[in-house]
Amino acid sequence: MNLRHLPGTILAAAFLAAACLITACQPDAVGSYQSPLTPQETIFSQATKRSLAYEGIRRTPVILIHGLLGAKLEDAETGKEFWGTFSPTLPGRENLKRLSVPMVWGKPLNELTNNTRASFLLDTVSIRVMGLEFSMFAYEPLVNAIKEAGYVQEGSKEHLEDARCPSFFIFYYDWRRSIAENAVALGRFIRTKQAQLEQEYRVRYGASPDPVKFDLMGHSMGGLIARYYMRYGETPLPPEGAPDPAITWAGAKNVGKLIQIGTPNAGYLDTVIELVNGLRLQPGAPVYPSTVIGTFPSFYEMMPFPQFEAVRKSIPGRSEEDSAESGEAVDLYDLNTWIKYKWGLASPDADADLQWLLPDVKTAGERRYVALEHLQKCLASAKRVASMLSTPDPKDSEAFQMIFIGDSVPTSSLALVNDDGAIKVVRYDSGDGKISAVSARADLRNPDRQAAWGPRMQSPVKWSGVIHVSGAHMGITQAADFLHNMRFYLVQFPGRDEAE
Repeated sequence: MNLRHLPGTILAAAFLAAACLITACQPDAVGSYQSPLTPQETIFSQATKRSLAYEGIRRTPVILIHGLLGAKLEDAETGKEFWGTFSPTLPGRENLKRLSVPMVWGKPLNELTNNTRASFLLDTVSIRVMGLEFSMFAYEPLVNAIKEAGYVQEGSKEHLEDARCPSFFIFYYDWRRSIAENAVALGRFIRTKQAQLEQEYRVRYGASPDPVKFDLMGHSMGGLIARYYMRYGETPLPPEGAPDPAITWAGAKNVGKLIQIGTPNAGYLDTVIELVNGLRLQPGAPVYPSTVIGTFPSFYEMMPFPQFEAVRKSIPGRSEEDSAESGEAVDLYDLNTWIKYKWGLASPDADADLQWLLPDVKTAGERRYVALEHLQKCLASAKRVASMLSTPDPKDSEAFQMIFIGDSVPTSSLALVNDDGAIKVVRYDSGDGKISAVSARADLRNPDRQAAWGPRMQSPVKWSGVIHVSGAHMGITQAADFLHNMRFYLVQFPGRDEAE
Protein backbone atom coordinates (compact mmCIF):
# COMPACT_ATOMS: atom_id res chain seq x y z
CA MET A 1 0.00 0.00 0.00
CA ASN A 2 1.26 3.45 -0.88
CA LEU A 3 0.76 5.73 2.12
CA ARG A 4 0.72 8.79 -0.15
CA HIS A 5 -2.69 7.65 -1.51
CA LEU A 6 -4.38 7.55 1.94
CA PRO A 7 -6.54 10.51 3.02
CA GLY A 8 -4.83 12.77 5.57
CA THR A 9 -7.21 11.94 8.41
CA ILE A 10 -6.68 8.20 7.96
CA LEU A 11 -2.90 8.66 7.83
CA ALA A 12 -2.94 10.75 11.01
CA ALA A 13 -5.05 8.14 12.76
CA ALA A 14 -2.65 5.41 11.68
CA PHE A 15 0.33 7.27 13.12
CA LEU A 16 -1.55 7.98 16.37
CA ALA A 17 -2.45 4.32 16.73
CA ALA A 18 1.14 3.31 16.08
CA ALA A 19 2.35 5.78 18.70
CA CYS A 20 -0.11 4.44 21.25
CA LEU A 21 0.97 0.90 20.49
CA ILE A 22 4.63 1.79 20.94
CA THR A 23 3.88 3.57 24.24
CA ALA A 24 1.82 0.66 25.49
CA CYS A 25 4.59 -1.73 24.59
CA GLN A 26 7.27 0.44 26.18
CA PRO A 27 9.46 -2.05 28.08
CA ASP A 28 9.80 -1.73 31.82
CA ALA A 29 13.19 -0.35 32.85
CA VAL A 30 13.89 -3.52 34.84
CA GLY A 31 15.96 -5.81 32.64
CA SER A 32 15.63 -3.53 29.62
CA TYR A 33 18.36 -2.55 27.19
CA GLN A 34 16.17 0.12 25.57
CA SER A 35 14.19 1.89 28.33
CA PRO A 36 14.74 5.67 28.21
CA LEU A 37 13.50 6.22 31.78
CA THR A 38 15.63 8.48 33.97
CA PRO A 39 14.58 7.81 37.60
CA GLN A 40 15.39 10.60 40.04
CA GLU A 41 15.59 8.53 43.21
CA THR A 42 18.68 6.58 44.17
CA ILE A 43 18.45 2.91 45.10
CA PHE A 44 21.24 1.92 47.46
CA SER A 45 22.95 -1.38 46.69
CA GLN A 46 23.40 -3.90 49.46
CA ALA A 47 27.13 -3.11 49.49
CA THR A 48 26.36 0.59 49.86
CA LYS A 49 23.92 -0.02 52.70
CA ARG A 50 26.54 -2.00 54.58
CA SER A 51 29.14 0.72 53.99
CA LEU A 52 26.80 3.47 55.21
CA ALA A 53 25.99 1.47 58.35
CA TYR A 54 29.59 0.53 59.14
CA GLU A 55 31.25 1.95 62.26
CA GLY A 56 34.84 1.24 63.13
CA ILE A 57 38.42 2.23 62.49
CA ARG A 58 38.07 1.71 58.72
CA ARG A 59 35.51 4.52 58.45
CA THR A 60 37.75 7.50 57.83
CA PRO A 61 36.41 10.43 59.90
CA VAL A 62 35.47 13.55 57.97
CA ILE A 63 36.09 17.22 58.74
CA LEU A 64 33.79 19.81 57.15
CA ILE A 65 35.43 23.19 56.46
CA HIS A 66 32.94 25.95 55.67
CA GLY A 67 33.47 28.81 53.24
CA LEU A 68 33.76 32.60 53.37
CA LEU A 69 31.14 34.20 55.66
CA GLY A 70 30.19 30.68 56.81
CA ALA A 71 30.76 30.86 60.59
CA LYS A 72 29.17 33.00 63.23
CA LEU A 73 31.53 35.48 64.87
CA GLU A 74 31.35 36.62 68.47
CA ASP A 75 33.16 38.62 71.11
CA ALA A 76 35.46 36.17 72.91
CA GLU A 77 34.80 37.77 76.33
CA THR A 78 31.08 38.46 76.28
CA GLY A 79 29.96 35.83 73.75
CA LYS A 80 27.93 38.53 71.98
CA GLU A 81 27.41 37.62 68.34
CA PHE A 82 28.22 40.25 65.72
CA TRP A 83 27.93 38.11 62.58
CA GLY A 84 25.24 35.49 61.99
CA THR A 85 21.88 37.23 62.43
CA PHE A 86 21.00 39.86 59.85
CA SER A 87 18.51 42.70 59.58
CA PRO A 88 17.41 44.98 56.72
CA THR A 89 19.55 47.78 58.12
CA LEU A 90 23.31 48.03 58.48
CA PRO A 91 24.71 47.19 61.94
CA GLY A 92 25.83 50.09 64.09
CA ARG A 93 29.36 51.42 64.04
CA GLU A 94 30.35 49.44 67.13
CA ASN A 95 29.43 46.15 65.45
CA LEU A 96 31.06 47.20 62.18
CA LYS A 97 34.23 48.09 64.06
CA ARG A 98 34.12 44.69 65.77
CA LEU A 99 33.67 43.04 62.37
CA SER A 100 36.75 44.82 60.99
CA VAL A 101 40.21 43.36 61.35
CA PRO A 102 42.27 45.86 63.40
CA MET A 103 44.72 48.03 61.50
CA VAL A 104 47.98 48.72 63.34
CA TRP A 105 51.00 50.21 61.62
CA GLY A 106 54.07 47.95 61.63
CA LYS A 107 52.29 44.88 63.02
CA PRO A 108 52.05 41.61 60.97
CA LEU A 109 48.61 40.52 59.82
CA ASN A 110 48.63 37.39 61.97
CA GLU A 111 49.07 39.52 65.09
CA LEU A 112 46.14 41.83 64.37
CA THR A 113 43.39 40.57 66.69
CA ASN A 114 40.55 42.21 68.58
CA ASN A 115 39.44 39.41 70.89
CA THR A 116 36.90 37.90 68.53
CA ARG A 117 36.40 34.30 67.45
CA ALA A 118 34.40 32.00 65.20
CA SER A 119 31.83 30.23 67.32
CA PHE A 120 29.39 28.08 65.33
CA LEU A 121 28.67 27.01 61.78
CA LEU A 122 26.24 29.24 59.89
CA ASP A 123 23.88 26.30 59.33
CA THR A 124 20.95 28.63 58.68
CA VAL A 125 20.85 32.36 57.97
CA SER A 126 18.57 34.25 60.35
CA ILE A 127 17.04 37.50 59.14
CA ARG A 128 15.05 39.83 61.37
CA VAL A 129 12.49 42.07 59.69
CA MET A 130 9.98 44.18 61.66
CA GLY A 131 10.36 42.02 64.75
CA LEU A 132 9.88 38.75 62.88
CA GLU A 133 12.69 36.27 62.33
CA PHE A 134 13.07 34.23 59.15
CA SER A 135 15.59 31.50 58.41
CA MET A 136 17.17 30.39 55.14
CA PHE A 137 19.22 27.24 54.71
CA ALA A 138 22.99 27.63 54.65
CA TYR A 139 25.05 24.59 55.69
CA GLU A 140 22.30 22.64 57.42
CA PRO A 141 21.42 20.47 54.36
CA LEU A 142 25.09 19.53 53.85
CA VAL A 143 25.53 18.68 57.53
CA ASN A 144 22.42 16.49 57.39
CA ALA A 145 23.63 14.77 54.21
CA ILE A 146 26.93 13.84 55.86
CA LYS A 147 25.11 12.49 58.90
CA GLU A 148 22.75 10.52 56.66
CA ALA A 149 25.84 8.90 55.13
CA GLY A 150 26.44 7.26 58.50
CA TYR A 151 28.75 9.77 60.17
CA VAL A 152 28.29 10.63 63.85
CA GLN A 153 28.74 14.35 64.50
CA GLU A 154 30.87 15.34 67.45
CA GLY A 155 28.68 16.74 70.21
CA SER A 156 25.46 15.29 68.77
CA LYS A 157 22.91 13.20 70.65
CA GLU A 158 24.28 10.08 68.94
CA HIS A 159 27.75 10.90 70.25
CA LEU A 160 26.95 12.11 73.76
CA GLU A 161 23.80 10.22 74.75
CA ASP A 162 24.05 7.10 72.62
CA ALA A 163 27.82 6.85 73.24
CA ARG A 164 28.64 6.27 69.58
CA CYS A 165 32.12 7.06 68.33
CA PRO A 166 32.32 10.48 66.65
CA SER A 167 33.35 10.43 62.99
CA PHE A 168 32.21 13.87 61.78
CA PHE A 169 33.84 17.11 62.90
CA ILE A 170 33.35 20.73 61.86
CA PHE A 171 36.27 23.13 61.69
CA TYR A 172 34.91 26.62 61.94
CA TYR A 173 37.34 29.46 61.61
CA ASP A 174 37.56 33.24 61.36
CA TRP A 175 36.96 33.66 57.63
CA ARG A 176 38.17 37.26 57.66
CA ARG A 177 41.72 36.15 58.26
CA SER A 178 44.41 34.77 55.95
CA ILE A 179 44.08 31.38 54.25
CA ALA A 180 47.56 30.46 55.49
CA GLU A 181 46.75 31.48 59.06
CA ASN A 182 43.60 29.36 59.01
CA ALA A 183 45.50 26.43 57.48
CA VAL A 184 47.83 26.51 60.48
CA ALA A 185 44.78 26.51 62.76
CA LEU A 186 43.35 23.56 60.80
CA GLY A 187 46.58 21.66 61.46
CA ARG A 188 46.24 22.24 65.19
CA PHE A 189 42.59 21.13 65.03
CA ILE A 190 43.54 17.92 63.20
CA ARG A 191 46.27 17.06 65.72
CA THR A 192 43.80 17.53 68.57
CA LYS A 193 41.18 15.29 66.95
CA GLN A 194 43.82 12.69 66.05
CA ALA A 195 44.83 12.31 69.68
CA GLN A 196 41.18 12.19 70.74
CA LEU A 197 40.23 9.48 68.24
CA GLU A 198 43.36 7.38 68.72
CA GLN A 199 42.51 7.11 72.42
CA GLU A 200 38.84 6.43 71.64
CA TYR A 201 39.72 3.67 69.15
CA ARG A 202 42.01 1.93 71.61
CA VAL A 203 39.24 1.87 74.21
CA ARG A 204 36.52 0.77 71.80
CA TYR A 205 38.37 -1.49 69.37
CA GLY A 206 41.63 -2.34 71.10
CA ALA A 207 43.63 -0.82 68.23
CA SER A 208 44.06 2.43 66.35
CA PRO A 209 45.55 3.55 63.05
CA ASP A 210 48.63 5.61 63.78
CA PRO A 211 48.05 8.35 62.95
CA VAL A 212 44.32 8.61 62.34
CA LYS A 213 43.68 10.18 58.95
CA PHE A 214 40.79 12.44 58.03
CA ASP A 215 38.85 13.09 54.87
CA LEU A 216 38.50 16.85 54.36
CA MET A 217 35.42 18.39 52.75
CA GLY A 218 35.93 22.08 51.99
CA HIS A 219 33.28 24.40 50.60
CA SER A 220 34.44 27.58 48.85
CA MET A 221 37.26 29.21 50.86
CA GLY A 222 37.36 26.08 53.03
CA GLY A 223 38.73 24.13 50.07
CA LEU A 224 41.63 26.59 49.73
CA ILE A 225 42.49 26.26 53.41
CA ALA A 226 42.46 22.47 53.05
CA ARG A 227 44.62 22.53 49.91
CA TYR A 228 47.15 24.90 51.51
CA TYR A 229 47.30 22.63 54.56
CA MET A 230 47.81 19.49 52.47
CA ARG A 231 50.67 21.11 50.54
CA TYR A 232 52.46 23.06 53.28
CA GLY A 233 51.17 21.69 56.58
CA GLU A 234 51.35 24.25 59.36
CA THR A 235 53.93 26.42 57.57
CA PRO A 236 52.92 30.09 57.80
CA LEU A 237 53.46 32.54 54.97
CA PRO A 238 57.17 33.37 54.72
CA PRO A 239 58.27 36.96 55.30
CA GLU A 240 58.41 39.37 52.41
CA GLY A 241 61.48 38.79 50.26
CA ALA A 242 61.86 35.15 51.27
CA PRO A 243 61.25 32.44 48.63
CA ASP A 244 58.07 30.41 48.52
CA PRO A 245 58.38 27.27 50.67
CA ALA A 246 58.68 23.89 48.99
CA ILE A 247 55.59 21.70 48.68
CA THR A 248 56.22 19.08 51.37
CA TRP A 249 52.74 17.48 51.55
CA ALA A 250 53.18 17.67 55.32
CA GLY A 251 49.43 18.01 55.82
CA ALA A 252 48.53 15.35 53.26
CA LYS A 253 50.11 12.75 55.56
CA ASN A 254 47.07 13.24 57.81
CA VAL A 255 44.49 13.28 55.00
CA GLY A 256 42.81 10.42 53.17
CA LYS A 257 40.85 12.43 50.62
CA LEU A 258 40.20 16.10 49.93
CA ILE A 259 36.78 16.84 48.46
CA GLN A 260 36.25 20.46 47.43
CA ILE A 261 32.90 22.06 46.65
CA GLY A 262 32.75 25.28 44.62
CA THR A 263 36.27 26.33 45.66
CA PRO A 264 37.87 29.36 43.94
CA ASN A 265 41.19 27.65 43.25
CA ALA A 266 42.19 30.57 41.02
CA GLY A 267 40.21 33.31 42.77
CA TYR A 268 36.99 35.04 41.77
CA LEU A 269 36.08 38.47 40.47
CA ASP A 270 33.36 39.36 42.96
CA THR A 271 35.98 39.84 45.69
CA VAL A 272 37.40 42.81 43.76
CA ILE A 273 33.94 44.27 43.16
CA GLU A 274 33.13 43.94 46.86
CA LEU A 275 36.46 45.41 47.98
CA VAL A 276 35.70 48.44 45.77
CA ASN A 277 31.94 48.85 46.24
CA GLY A 278 31.23 47.06 49.52
CA LEU A 279 29.53 43.73 50.30
CA ARG A 280 25.81 43.17 49.71
CA LEU A 281 24.66 39.72 50.82
CA GLN A 282 21.60 39.71 48.57
CA PRO A 283 19.55 42.20 46.53
CA GLY A 284 17.89 44.74 48.78
CA ALA A 285 20.19 44.02 51.72
CA PRO A 286 22.36 46.77 53.20
CA VAL A 287 25.90 47.26 51.90
CA TYR A 288 28.78 46.57 54.27
CA PRO A 289 31.26 49.40 53.61
CA SER A 290 34.35 48.72 51.50
CA THR A 291 36.42 50.22 54.32
CA VAL A 292 35.27 47.39 56.60
CA ILE A 293 35.57 44.62 53.99
CA GLY A 294 38.94 46.09 53.00
CA THR A 295 40.43 45.14 56.37
CA PHE A 296 39.89 41.39 55.66
CA PRO A 297 43.04 39.67 54.32
CA SER A 298 40.88 36.79 53.01
CA PHE A 299 39.13 38.88 50.37
CA TYR A 300 42.42 39.94 48.75
CA GLU A 301 43.71 36.36 48.83
CA MET A 302 40.76 35.22 46.73
CA MET A 303 41.07 37.87 44.02
CA PRO A 304 41.36 36.43 40.49
CA PHE A 305 44.83 35.07 39.86
CA PRO A 306 46.98 37.22 37.52
CA GLN A 307 46.82 34.72 34.65
CA PHE A 308 43.16 35.59 34.03
CA GLU A 309 43.72 39.36 33.65
CA ALA A 310 40.18 39.60 35.05
CA VAL A 311 40.23 43.41 35.42
CA ARG A 312 41.25 45.40 32.37
CA LYS A 313 41.40 49.08 31.50
CA SER A 314 38.69 50.60 29.36
CA ILE A 315 40.02 52.01 26.10
CA PRO A 316 38.63 55.53 25.53
CA GLY A 317 36.43 55.73 22.45
CA ARG A 318 36.29 51.93 22.07
CA SER A 319 33.44 49.56 22.78
CA GLU A 320 33.29 47.38 25.90
CA GLU A 321 33.95 44.33 23.75
CA ASP A 322 37.05 45.91 22.21
CA SER A 323 38.32 46.91 25.65
CA ALA A 324 37.60 43.43 27.02
CA GLU A 325 39.61 41.89 24.21
CA SER A 326 42.48 44.37 23.99
CA GLY A 327 42.49 46.38 27.22
CA GLU A 328 45.61 46.40 29.37
CA ALA A 329 45.43 44.15 32.41
CA VAL A 330 45.26 45.85 35.82
CA ASP A 331 47.76 44.66 38.44
CA LEU A 332 45.48 43.98 41.40
CA TYR A 333 48.42 43.31 43.73
CA ASP A 334 50.03 46.73 43.21
CA LEU A 335 49.23 49.30 45.90
CA ASN A 336 49.55 52.06 43.31
CA THR A 337 46.60 50.56 41.42
CA TRP A 338 44.36 51.03 44.46
CA ILE A 339 45.66 54.55 45.03
CA LYS A 340 45.24 55.52 41.37
CA TYR A 341 41.65 54.30 41.18
CA LYS A 342 40.79 55.43 44.72
CA TRP A 343 39.54 51.98 45.67
CA GLY A 344 38.55 50.81 49.15
CA LEU A 345 40.97 51.78 51.89
CA ALA A 346 42.91 53.89 49.36
CA SER A 347 39.97 56.18 48.64
CA PRO A 348 40.30 59.74 49.97
CA ASP A 349 36.63 59.40 50.98
CA ALA A 350 37.54 56.54 53.31
CA ASP A 351 38.49 58.94 56.10
CA ALA A 352 34.87 59.35 57.18
CA ASP A 353 34.93 55.67 58.20
CA LEU A 354 38.57 55.62 59.29
CA GLN A 355 37.75 58.16 62.00
CA TRP A 356 35.70 55.56 63.90
CA LEU A 357 37.75 52.56 62.74
CA LEU A 358 40.94 54.24 64.03
CA PRO A 359 39.73 56.44 66.91
CA ASP A 360 43.19 56.69 68.48
CA VAL A 361 44.81 58.05 65.30
CA LYS A 362 44.30 61.79 65.38
CA THR A 363 44.86 63.20 61.91
CA ALA A 364 43.51 62.32 58.48
CA GLY A 365 47.06 62.02 57.13
CA GLU A 366 48.06 59.54 59.83
CA ARG A 367 44.88 57.51 59.36
CA ARG A 368 45.51 57.26 55.62
CA TYR A 369 49.08 56.17 56.29
CA VAL A 370 47.86 53.34 58.58
CA ALA A 371 45.15 52.28 56.14
CA LEU A 372 47.52 52.16 53.15
CA GLU A 373 50.07 50.19 55.13
CA HIS A 374 47.36 47.66 56.05
CA LEU A 375 46.27 47.48 52.42
CA GLN A 376 49.86 46.86 51.33
CA LYS A 377 50.21 43.99 53.82
CA CYS A 378 46.99 42.42 52.55
CA LEU A 379 48.09 42.71 48.92
CA ALA A 380 51.51 41.22 49.68
CA SER A 381 49.87 38.31 51.51
CA ALA A 382 47.46 37.77 48.61
CA LYS A 383 50.24 37.75 46.04
CA ARG A 384 52.19 35.18 48.05
CA VAL A 385 49.15 32.91 48.51
CA ALA A 386 48.36 33.08 44.78
CA SER A 387 51.95 32.15 43.97
CA MET A 388 52.01 29.23 46.41
CA LEU A 389 48.68 27.81 45.24
CA SER A 390 49.63 28.23 41.56
CA THR A 391 52.77 26.11 41.89
CA PRO A 392 52.06 22.79 40.14
CA ASP A 393 51.63 19.65 42.21
CA PRO A 394 54.66 17.37 41.87
CA LYS A 395 54.14 14.74 39.17
CA ASP A 396 54.54 11.95 41.70
CA SER A 397 51.86 13.38 43.99
CA GLU A 398 49.65 10.69 45.52
CA ALA A 399 47.28 13.12 47.24
CA PHE A 400 43.60 12.44 46.49
CA GLN A 401 41.98 15.72 45.40
CA MET A 402 38.59 16.02 43.74
CA ILE A 403 36.12 18.84 43.28
CA PHE A 404 32.41 19.39 42.66
CA ILE A 405 31.84 22.40 40.42
CA GLY A 406 28.70 24.35 39.56
CA ASP A 407 28.46 25.17 35.86
CA SER A 408 24.87 26.29 35.31
CA VAL A 409 24.76 29.92 36.54
CA PRO A 410 26.27 32.95 34.72
CA THR A 411 29.26 34.06 36.79
CA SER A 412 31.31 37.27 36.73
CA SER A 413 34.54 36.70 34.83
CA LEU A 414 35.83 40.02 33.47
CA ALA A 415 35.48 43.67 34.49
CA LEU A 416 36.55 46.98 33.00
CA VAL A 417 37.75 49.99 34.95
CA ASN A 418 37.77 53.52 33.60
CA ASP A 419 40.14 56.35 34.53
CA ASP A 420 37.81 57.46 37.33
CA GLY A 421 38.08 54.05 39.01
CA ALA A 422 34.51 52.96 38.25
CA ILE A 423 34.50 49.20 37.77
CA LYS A 424 31.93 47.27 35.75
CA VAL A 425 31.47 43.57 35.06
CA VAL A 426 31.17 43.12 31.29
CA ARG A 427 31.58 39.39 30.82
CA TYR A 428 30.06 36.33 32.48
CA ASP A 429 31.10 32.70 32.20
CA SER A 430 29.96 29.26 33.29
CA GLY A 431 29.97 28.82 37.07
CA ASP A 432 27.87 28.73 40.22
CA GLY A 433 27.06 32.45 40.38
CA LYS A 434 30.15 33.28 42.46
CA ILE A 435 32.92 30.94 41.34
CA SER A 436 33.57 30.32 37.65
CA ALA A 437 34.06 26.72 36.55
CA VAL A 438 37.54 27.50 35.17
CA SER A 439 38.62 28.98 38.51
CA ALA A 440 37.26 26.02 40.46
CA ARG A 441 39.26 23.67 38.23
CA ALA A 442 42.25 26.03 38.55
CA ASP A 443 42.36 25.99 34.78
CA LEU A 444 44.87 28.76 34.17
CA ARG A 445 44.39 29.08 30.41
CA ASN A 446 43.49 32.60 29.27
CA PRO A 447 41.00 32.29 26.38
CA ASP A 448 41.69 35.89 25.29
CA ARG A 449 45.42 35.38 24.93
CA GLN A 450 46.17 32.77 22.28
CA ALA A 451 49.71 32.16 23.53
CA ALA A 452 48.35 31.11 26.93
CA TRP A 453 45.59 28.86 25.62
CA GLY A 454 45.31 25.23 24.55
CA PRO A 455 42.45 22.79 24.00
CA ARG A 456 42.94 20.89 27.28
CA MET A 457 42.78 21.96 30.89
CA GLN A 458 46.03 23.33 32.28
CA SER A 459 45.85 23.14 36.06
CA PRO A 460 48.52 23.15 38.78
CA VAL A 461 46.30 20.73 40.72
CA LYS A 462 46.69 17.04 39.98
CA TRP A 463 42.98 16.29 40.20
CA SER A 464 41.72 12.82 41.07
CA GLY A 465 38.29 13.79 39.81
CA VAL A 466 36.28 16.81 38.59
CA ILE A 467 32.48 16.55 38.69
CA HIS A 468 30.24 19.27 37.25
CA VAL A 469 26.74 19.66 38.71
CA SER A 470 23.84 22.06 38.23
CA GLY A 471 23.68 24.35 41.22
CA ALA A 472 24.43 27.81 42.56
CA HIS A 473 27.26 28.40 45.02
CA MET A 474 25.39 27.02 48.04
CA GLY A 475 22.91 25.04 45.95
CA ILE A 476 25.66 22.65 44.83
CA THR A 477 25.55 21.10 48.29
CA GLN A 478 21.87 20.21 47.79
CA ALA A 479 22.07 19.02 44.16
CA ALA A 480 21.09 15.38 43.63
CA ASP A 481 24.20 14.63 41.54
CA PHE A 482 26.41 16.01 44.31
CA LEU A 483 24.68 13.98 47.02
CA HIS A 484 24.85 10.73 45.02
CA ASN A 485 28.55 11.08 44.30
CA MET A 486 29.55 12.61 47.63
CA ARG A 487 28.24 9.59 49.51
CA PHE A 488 30.14 7.20 47.25
CA TYR A 489 33.49 9.02 47.22
CA LEU A 490 33.40 9.84 50.90
CA VAL A 491 32.26 6.47 52.25
CA GLN A 492 33.32 3.84 49.71
CA PHE A 493 36.04 5.14 47.41
CA PRO A 494 39.55 4.41 48.71
CA GLY A 495 42.22 7.06 48.95
CA ARG A 496 45.31 6.63 46.79
CA ASP A 497 47.34 5.11 49.59
CA GLU A 498 44.65 2.75 50.90
CA ALA A 499 45.19 -0.95 50.21
CA GLU A 500 41.93 -2.72 49.62
